[in-house]
Amino acid sequence: MASKPGILTDWPWKPLGSFKYIILAPWITESIYTAIVKDAKQWDVLNLAILPLMLWRMLHSQLWISLSRYRTAKGTNRIVDKGIEFDQVDRERNWDDQILFNAILLYLTNKYLPGASHSPVWRLDGVIITMLLHAGPVEFLYYWLHRALHHHYLYSRYHSHHHSSIATEPITSVIHPFAEHIAYYALFSIPGLTTILTGTGSIISLAGYITYFDSMNNMGHCNFELIPNWVFSFFPPLKYLMYTPSLNILAGFTRCTTRSSEPTIHYLCQSTITSMVQWIKIRTPCMKIPSKEKRNHPTWCI
Repeated sequence: MASKPGILTDWPWKPLGSFKYIILAPWITESIYTAIVKDAKQWDVLNLAILPLMLWRMLHSQLWISLSRYRTAKGTNRIVDKGIEFDQVDRERNWDDQILFNAILLYLTNKYLPGASHSPVWRLDGVIITMLLHAGPVEFLYYWLHRALHHHYLYSRYHSHHHSSIATEPITSVIHPFAEHIAYYALFSIPGLTTILTGTGSIISLAGYITYFDSMNNMGHCNFELIPNWVFSFFPPLKYLMYTPSLNILAGFTRCTTRSSEPTIHYLCQSTITSMVQWIKIRTPCMKIPSKEKRNHPTWCI
């Protein structure tokens, strides 16, 4: 829980406890009924793929959790030399809430957004558009969203809940209040919505994008380094295209600084901020104010 919990901190289905997945029952029932009654040529494959995709996300995350806890228990090559405490396990036990939220959004989009139903399995142009949008505007906007979440007002009400875990594990990446997840999904849905509205969407581009995002999130919050140094020596530009657990944990958690999951965007935004600060310093006039001791002290005049 954040130090000063804000509005929309709890998930709407928190009172349901372990029965929260009953929320998906109407959509799942409709999908199964459609598959039984209609001819195979009339199936909406995207609608039928939502449930398997959500199950895959759960399995994928569980594999990362098992690997991370094994390596943490082994105690070798830990970035933060600290074990996982029971309080952290209890705090992060609702990591699947965001998968349930994602399923609800996909079912609603598939049903009500024009062009979202009966999407093809594969379209190359949609995959390219997704990659370009994520690498460009999405990562840029994510940097500034994350920076805003580190402002003391939002940090104390929302983002501090995420940073309560010092010895991180993969699911720490998705431990956020409900309001914060709304902001994240509004941002990271840009590539998917763009491909749907332009008629270039496909099941592969959607599933691949979500799986890629989960992989980067899970890997970045492992408390051990997965990428060997020889990989970056063999392909140096890679260090500008992806972040590592060391970068994320040491910069984002031990120092509570903001960063992008794409180092190039992080560098460009930080360079822009530094340049603006330097420009302000150069442009700001300096005047002399005599002190009581009749000494001159330079003072910024803004």
